[in-house]
Amino acid sequence: MVQPERTPESRRKPPNAKVVMVAAAIGALLILTVSILLNWPMESGKVGGPAGIGEAPAPEVVFETRAGECLNWTEPDAADIRKVTCAEPHLFEVTGPYDLKEFGPTAPFPSTQQWQDVKQQRCIEVSDQYLGGKFDKEGRFTVGAFTPSQEGWADGDRTLHCGLQQPGPSGKLFPITGEASKMDQSNVYPAGRCLGINGTQVWDPVDCGRPHAVELSAVINLAEQFQGDFPSENDQDGYLATKCEELTAAYAGGPTTAKDKGLIVYWDTLSEESWAAGSRQVNCKLSAQLPDGSGLAPVTGSVKGRVQVGTAPAGQNTAPTEPGAPATEQPR
Repeated sequence: MVQPERTPESRRKPPNAKVVMVAAAIGALLILTVSILLNWPMESGKVGGPAGIGEAPAPEVVFETRAGECLNWTEPDAADIRKVTCAEPHLFEVTGPYDLKEFGPTAPFPSTQQWQDVKQQRCIEVSDQYLGGKFDKEGRFTVGAFTPSQEGWADGDRTLHCGLQQPGPSGKLFPITGEASKMDQSNVYPAGRCLGINGTQVWDPVDCGRPHAVELSAVINLAEQFQGDFPSENDQDGYLATKCEELTAAYAGGPTTAKDKGLIVYWDTLSEESWAAGSRQVNCKLSAQLPDGSGLAPVTGSVKGRVQVGTAPAGQNTAPTEPGAPATEQPR
C-alpha cells in the first residue's frame, strides 16, 4: 500500500493503478473490435449490447475507403457514418483490408470469440504495417474492424476492414484529430484533465469537480532527458521522481499542497516496446488510496482548490456501452 509519507520512489504507481488502466483498456478493446453495424450478432447479456446489434448491412462508405482515410459518426448506432478528412475529428482511421483466406468457402460464420481473436491478430498486423512497424500496442490507439455480414460470409466475403480507434475504459470512442502515423502514440492526457472512477477502476475523462480516480498534473517528454537507446525503468523513475514532484508542485500551487490534501504523486513509465514504436511522453498523476488499500479512492475537486477524498469505493456503473458509441465526455 502506498502512503503519502513515503519516499518519492515508493510513491510511484499506487498498487493496481496502472494495472487497472491497462485492464480497462483491454476490456474496451474487446468491445470495440465489435465495430458499429458490422453485422456481428451480439449475444444477449454480453457487454456491448443485446442480440441483434448490427444486423443491418454495413454502410457502403465503409467498403469504399482505403488505408489512410478516416470515418466519423455522431449517432450511437453510427447511422450517420461518413468519410471525413483525417485533419477533422474522426473515430476510425482505416489501416487496410485483410483477406481471411484461412477460412475456406464452407467455413462457418465465426463466433464472437473467434472474431475477437481474428481481429486482434490480423488487424494488429495490418495496422503495424500501415504505421511502418511502429504500432504501440500499449499506446493511445487500439485496433477495430468492419467484418463481413453473415449473409456476405455465406456468399464468400472474407475481407476484414481494419482501422485504428481511440477508446476510453468504458468502451466509448474518443475522436482522433490528425493522422496516426504523424502522432506520438503515447497514452497520455493533458495536464488538468481528470479521469473518472467506476468502483475502484479508472474510467473516462470527467470534470474534476466530479468524483474521479486520477488528476493529471503534467505531461513529460522523456526525449528531453533521454536520447538514443531505451532508458531502463529505473533510469526513468530516477528522473521522474524529481521532475514530477517539481511539476506537480507548480501545478498544485505549492510543494506540499498535494500531500496536505491527501493525494499521492506518481507517474507512468514507458516499456521498451513503446519506446521502439516512438512513444516518448508520460503523465505525472495525482490519486488517493482507499484506507484499506484495496484500490483507488474517489476524489472530488482539483488539487488546485478544495479536495474531498472518499473513504469508500465509488459507485459502479454496470450499464453496457453500445459498441463504438461516440463519447460525450471531455475529449481525450
